[in-house]
Amino acid sequence: MMRLRTLALVGIVLALGAGGTPARAQTPATVRSQAPVAAAACGPTEGKLALILPGGGAKGFAHLGVLRMLDSLGIVPDLVVGTSAGAIIGALYASGLEVDEIEREVKGLGLDTLVGRYRATTPPSLGTRRAILVWEAGSSGLVLNTGVVREAPLNTLVSALYARGNLIAAGDFDRLPIPFRAVAADLSTREQVILGTGDLAQAVRASGAIPIVFRSVLVDGRTLVDGGIVDNVPIGAARALGATRIIVSGLRDTSRFDVRDDDPVTIAGQLLNFVFEQPVPPLTPGDVWVSADVSGVNQLDFSLANIDRVLAAGTRGAVALRDAPCLPRGRVRPRGQLPPIATDVVDPRTEVELGDVIWRTLGDVGGRIPDVPRLQARIRSLSQVDRYRAIWLYPQRTTGDSVLFAARGRAASNEQLLVGAAFDRELGPRVWVGRVQRVARRNAEVTGVVALGQLQQEASLTLRRSYDVLGSPWSPVLGATLTRTRVRDIRGGAEFPEVQTADGLAEFGIERRITRRVSVALTAFARQWDEPVFAGTPAALGARLRLQSAASSSDVPRGVVVFEGTPRYWRSVAELHRTRETRGFTVESVVSAVVGEHLPLQHSAFLGGSDVGFPGFKIQEMRGAQAAMAALHVGRAVYGPLRVQGMVAGGALQRSTYGVFRRASGYFGVRGGVGVVTALGPLAVEYGVNDRGRGNLFLRFGDWF
Repeated sequence: MMRLRTLALVGIVLALGAGGTPARAQTPATVRSQAPVAAAACGPTEGKLALILPGGGAKGFAHLGVLRMLDSLGIVPDLVVGTSAGAIIGALYASGLEVDEIEREVKGLGLDTLVGRYRATTPPSLGTRRAILVWEAGSSGLVLNTGVVREAPLNTLVSALYARGNLIAAGDFDRLPIPFRAVAADLSTREQVILGTGDLAQAVRASGAIPIVFRSVLVDGRTLVDGGIVDNVPIGAARALGATRIIVSGLRDTSRFDVRDDDPVTIAGQLLNFVFEQPVPPLTPGDVWVSADVSGVNQLDFSLANIDRVLAAGTRGAVALRDAPCLPRGRVRPRGQLPPIATDVVDPRTEVELGDVIWRTLGDVGGRIPDVPRLQARIRSLSQVDRYRAIWLYPQRTTGDSVLFAARGRAASNEQLLVGAAFDRELGPRVWVGRVQRVARRNAEVTGVVALGQLQQEASLTLRRSYDVLGSPWSPVLGATLTRTRVRDIRGGAEFPEVQTADGLAEFGIERRITRRVSVALTAFARQWDEPVFAGTPAALGARLRLQSAASSSDVPRGVVVFEGTPRYWRSVAELHRTRETRGFTVESVVSAVVGEHLPLQHSAFLGGSDVGFPGFKIQEMRGAQAAMAALHVGRAVYGPLRVQGMVAGGALQRSTYGVFRRASGYFGVRGGVGVVTALGPLAVEYGVNDRGRGNLFLRFGDWF
């Protein structure tokens, strides 16, 4: 049943991803066989020439080929009207950017990393844990989050992308070098909404809000989604705005559906195509239809290779524009001029907390014409603000033609419930449940986690600041953790009954976020524990320095680095993972190390870490006072989600307490097998051997924690 639901969801997403209009609705029946098409007579020579850019997901990048041809011929429209992907491209074109700039900017968005299979987003306060399900507080209680897009980073990327045009428009899209309109749909009434005022980035984001894939956008009290639901080829909207002649950059897709009775995904997709099919208004004398063949293109494939393929299709289709009659030529498209940002930066009517965030992020750009790349970088940093799901700048004209930001924000949920799970052949099943509660108007966040496993059970409670921006000061953090661990006792490959331990920790200190997913904390703590190495129930006061990264970027490792010191023991721990994609291979480098003296049993040094292991040995088999491992894990997809993968590892282990790796023994091992990428995490089945003649099977499902 779960698989059926997942397949149905994918079918719906793919059906909607086309921007709401199937191929046969994108080319009028009277002109299907011609590209471009012009009426026999030129029609009126006066009036507005409108450029129409329909939606189509990734297929919309074909519009770039048409725009480049228009510029080369000196054909400049008086109005641009776009839907969904057409609005994304059209707003940049209308803002005065060169087509090469537009191509570079949209490719730099990294949409292929933001749009994809469902993966729950875990708040930074939960560290390196990865959730498989997330519920958020909604109007009717907790609601399962089913988005397949990382919402906050996407919104800030969009806002940064349109920063230049947004400043020029300053709330009125007629101020752009070419007047622009974005077409969206009201989700409540299914009415067409033509956006020509407000925040340019928000308007584009609303026009492309494909249901299920993207969240809807709230604009002036209306819940807006992808305009392709109501008008994917907005010829009528252009005519209503006074256009007497039309150029349509059409997207032709002749792909056929292989409908089978036993395939619910295909049937669901075809039925939804029928629902979203719309008739296209007829062309009139002087109108031109340019057609790009994008057959077989996946509308949700935003990889650079697919973008280049689609762009080439648009370029081929646009060649026919050279012979199109009736179009005024020899003009130069205006670029427009940036206004200065007012010294005050923030409109005083802006909500106080949001105004403070904008001032702290953009305050130093006031009083002058901004440097656009620098301004874009500052806007992107707003994705670090946990309190808001979206922040739209809403530039407004003020004294002397300068611009103020009358920003508006859409608050993130103040309450989240998260669940994660994993299974390991040796360590057994493990489940965690987390609750994040943000305290409204107190800038505070309470995080509670309960983790249950065969060998370890843990409960923690933490209080910290709920959001931050880059460069902000240190803030307080308070936490408590109770842990019960059964440490495996393995000698010579034989396993003996586990050793029971218990650990209680209370800490207080300061924390600073370096980026949204990277933080550093300095705390003082009190710890009491119970285990057989130390007599009785020892306690200790100490200090801890912790650097934590939950980053998904290939440039920033994921993991933790901790230094902890007390009068009874000291230890330094590091476990870092860094993943890169190169030539079809996924390469993950892993560094794991524990160095210390007089360690409690539950904090012993294990070769390969306490839950990763070293090839050929059982997990937690190689225990000592100090251990380190460096490994390289390489994988490559061979068929769909199926991968072949392997690991090469080298390590060192020292059993004696004194001296840092003075009497360590070296180890080498390799491990290989297959893996499968699933919506619930990776599945790995690998067999490892090492230079001590040992072999062991590694089987794990899910992201371990």
